Amino acid sequence: MDSITHIVAGAAIGEAYLGHRTGYKGALWGAAICTLPDLDVLLNPILDSANQLVLHRGFTHSLFFAFAASPILGWLIYRWHKTEEPGWTAWAWLSFWSLLSHVGIDLTTSYGTQILEPFSRATLTTDTMFIIDPFFTFPLIAGLVITLFQRRSNWLQPWPNRIGLTLGALYLIWGFGVKAHVDRVFEDSFHDQYGSFERVKTMPGPFSTVMWKGYVERNDSLYASTYSLFDKDEHLQFQGLAKQSHLLDPFLGDRPVDVLKWFTMGYYMMEEREDGLYLHDIRFGRSDFWLSEQGNYIWSNRLLFNEDSTQVVDFDRAIPILNANIDSRRALWERFWGEQ
Repeated sequence: MDSITHIVAGAAIGEAYLGHRTGYKGALWGAAICTLPDLDVLLNPILDSANQLVLHRGFTHSLFFAFAASPILGWLIYRWHKTEEPGWTAWAWLSFWSLLSHVGIDLTTSYGTQILEPFSRATLTTDTMFIIDPFFTFPLIAGLVITLFQRRSNWLQPWPNRIGLTLGALYLIWGFGVKAHVDRVFEDSFHDQYGSFERVKTMPGPFSTVMWKGYVERNDSLYASTYSLFDKDEHLQFQGLAKQSHLLDPFLGDRPVDVLKWFTMGYYMMEEREDGLYLHDIRFGRSDFWLSEQGNYIWSNRLLFNEDSTQVVDFDRAIPILNANIDSRRALWERFWGEQ
């Protein structure tokens, strides 16, 4: 999730939990602690591409880290302020809920989060929220800002923040309900048109849980489509994508390749270009939002080989930034409102 959302969520939790006892300190420490897990990116300059993928959203995003780090952080904050009230246990609980919120929010996005580290490196996701979703973030911001600018002697002072947190929680629950509906639409529509399939993956499109994109896998092909809650019918139009996984088979066992397959959860496609062999992580889509027959993949990886091209030794990652033209944005806006 974007850093602003984590900061606001941590501050809102800190204000709700300790604002009445510590003033603004609760919100400030909640914001700081909630951004702490993402500091794992500071190690990127000394890591290769494979280890960067393994490390990010790894141990610092795990449940074990939240439990283990909270008492330490609580004691350090307590010692920093050198006051008896509140005690270190209150600061420890604030740390725990802030860290847990970071893990929980990231778990909803499609990137994948290793919440079971160090016991398992499985990447888990609920695929129920886009990485930037103003419908989740803005109520948190509004409630927090209104509360912080109210006099603490006013009995209504904490309620805007509490309402913002409640709306955020309800939005997360809403995402699960919508996803269950979207999964059914993809499964039924594909089955009616093409028959059996192996698995389905759906995730919200940009900035809301109204428009969704999804992939149906069968054999060595993926079928991409989009669905909007404003669609008049549930008959989806699919684009067939050849995974061409045979291009990757000779290099299975090479660490960079194994890491990429693990990271993409198997949702990738291979492409041979003049400048090399590419692995596209299709979970992040294309610049045309799958609304045309062509577009640039947002997250691509060019495989790097040894001198005799017998082994993959590393890969170059494209920066995952959406760079859509005016026509693509217009098509996305129209598709959002249910136009095919």
